[in-house]
Amino acid sequence: MNNQYKQAGITEFGSTNQLHARVIAQPELASHQVWIRVLASSINPIDIKTRSGLGYVAQAKQTGDFLPLGYDVFGIVEQVGDCVSHIKPGEAVLGMVGFPANPGCYASHVVASAEEIIVVDKKVSLDMAGLCLAGLTAVQALEKLSPNLGTLFVNAPTGGVGHLAVQIAKRSGFDVVAITTRRDLVETLDLAVPAMSYEDFFAEKRRGQLLDLVGGKVAKDMLGNLQAGGLFVTVPTVTKDEIIDHAKTFGIQGEGVLVAMNCQQLNALYQAVIDKQLKVVASKRYSLEEISEAHTFVEQGQHFGKVIIVA
Repeated sequence: MNNQYKQAGITEFGSTNQLHARVIAQPELASHQVWIRVLASSINPIDIKTRSGLGYVAQAKQTGDFLPLGYDVFGIVEQVGDCVSHIKPGEAVLGMVGFPANPGCYASHVVASAEEIIVVDKKVSLDMAGLCLAGLTAVQALEKLSPNLGTLFVNAPTGGVGHLAVQIAKRSGFDVVAITTRRDLVETLDLAVPAMSYEDFFAEKRRGQLLDLVGGKVAKDMLGNLQAGGLFVTVPTVTKDEIIDHAKTFGIQGEGVLVAMNCQQLNALYQAVIDKQLKVVASKRYSLEEISEAHTFVEQGQHFGKVIIVA
């Protein structure tokens, strides 16, 4: 095969200026793989972290090697391996591909395992690409908590994971309160959950649970304001261990979450979007050629929901 395709990623760690594209030859497919023409991907915090040289994926990179980025894909199947029978060329698919060790969805095409993707309607919005990693993270984090253990406080509720998590939690029977500096935005996005400022949250001791999407000092302070016996899940991996240890001093138990591809869960999320019970909000779309600008936009901290990359 001599067909070529484009990937965006990094050769050196650093700022958004390190992001660039390369053109390479289409690889041979293994029997369980599919070849996808990418319609859209999205930016996740792990992409920013890896580009900056932090985390497991960055540590595994060899000096001078090109590392493609991106895990979310919405696209059209162009070719399937010999053992793939449930997915056909021409079908639209959605998935979290290559997580965590083999990113590569910031691209014109990507190779995926058939077990990483689900078949979807071709007519869905390109914003659907933002459902995969963020939605699965939200679902798998919420599985570690319980609707029967008091109010669920969620920080960063307007972010990629957060805006999905508050909706999913409410549908799952949680009493949800969004803790945010952007109360007006929560109302504008119509997430259908009450919002509380940090000042109001700290005005009195709180009983319940925390879904922490911020990490660091914010998480520690919020856990210190929960009554003993509460539960929490912290999503940022960089501060996970110190937050778990810190919480134990207050009699609060918690854990981190490492998202895993789950086709059943992704299908359920996709169907909820189709049925208008869940919405993926995107603040902006960028082309693949604008990937540096897209990362800069995310790092400025003014985005909400997902930022979509259109191939």
